[in-house]
Amino acid sequence: MSFESLIRRSGMPLKFAELEGYYEGTVQLDALGVSLPPQVRVLEQVAPFPKFAVDVLAEVLNPEGFTLAADQAVPDLLRAWWQANNLDTAVKLAIVEALVQGQSFLIVGPGPGDIPRITAHRRLGMAVEYDHMGQVAEALRRYKRDGQSFVAHYLPGETRYYRHDGGQWVELREARIATGASRPAVVPITNKARLGDVNGRSEIIEITTTTDAASRSLTNLQVAQELLAMPTRYVFADGAASPASMEQALKSYFGHFITGPSGASAGQIPGADLSQIINTYKLYAQIISSVTGIPPSMLGIATENPSSAEAMRVAKDRLIARAEVKQSMFGDAIEDTARLALEMQGQTVAGLETLELQWRDPALTSASAKSANILQAHAQGVVSAQTARDYLQLTPEQKAREDARGDAVAGMRNQMGA
Repeated sequence: MSFESLIRRSGMPLKFAELEGYYEGTVQLDALGVSLPPQVRVLEQVAPFPKFAVDVLAEVLNPEGFTLAADQAVPDLLRAWWQANNLDTAVKLAIVEALVQGQSFLIVGPGPGDIPRITAHRRLGMAVEYDHMGQVAEALRRYKRDGQSFVAHYLPGETRYYRHDGGQWVELREARIATGASRPAVVPITNKARLGDVNGRSEIIEITTTTDAASRSLTNLQVAQELLAMPTRYVFADGAASPASMEQALKSYFGHFITGPSGASAGQIPGADLSQIINTYKLYAQIISSVTGIPPSMLGIATENPSSAEAMRVAKDRLIARAEVKQSMFGDAIEDTARLALEMQGQTVAGLETLELQWRDPALTSASAKSANILQAHAQGVVSAQTARDYLQLTPEQKAREDARGDAVAGMRNQMGA
């Protein structure tokens, strides 16, 4: 594909703004209902289901490092590069972006010294061409600097840069970079559901119609609160009240006391019962739960009797299963990025096919739960003390001190045994 074709494709992707609106809660409903006037737009409220569907899943997707059975030097080197590029944050944001928009990108470039620079990017301004095997053949990214428009063109073995000047793109030949890699320095993180999802699929697409329906219910609830929820007071009588007495009645009303003509009867009409609208919203939340696998409690559906710990764990089983699928899918892209970075730094990637990204157990979302789990395994003799320390949140200095103490204790035991 030519450079011009990629430029034409690098605009705003299809449905990009719509998906952003659903996730950020800024989308407007196409229809509020035939019985509601346009003025109620001020009361419009969007259901937060799309944000829940993405954030709850992203919260349990936490990379923890690389492992390689044959050699520990490569995982240690990749961990140093990972920390130098702040990929704990960048990869997390790239995963969220892939869940929202269907795709995000990791780009490898030259960095300071022997450390490559790895950055995360969204679909906006990107264009990618794939070969017949589904691998990236070339890619392009638009960006701006100092008010000028630039383009990075990623090709196998090199990256070219262009500047928009005089209505055309002019190559900056002095900025051309030889990457030394056999493929472009771009790796897509694609959220797929089927083989044909080349450009990914958003997690929000399947729940947009239900979200719209729930948003209409919330808006109707707002309208009902304004017009129908409060009781209506009335005063009925046979006699007519003079203007002076009506004025006095109004003054008394604002003082929380109603008066009327002789022979009057006062009362009030109770406010409307809003439980039907609330139950309808809960029904939509249950539909969202069934589609996304998110437990109803995380969607704000509370029951009178709190769920037991076992019931809560069972409710999360489908969410955990979906998270494990995403770990395999996104892990492939991140592992591919690691091999690409090694290749661009002149290191051999032969034998690194088994390089694997380790993820935190999605069933243990917090560091405290993970620590408790590893300490229990150590107490039962499943893992050694050093392995347990590897999983605890210790600083490098604390870990080195504890390892030295463990070695000293082991040496004393050996001497006593001798």
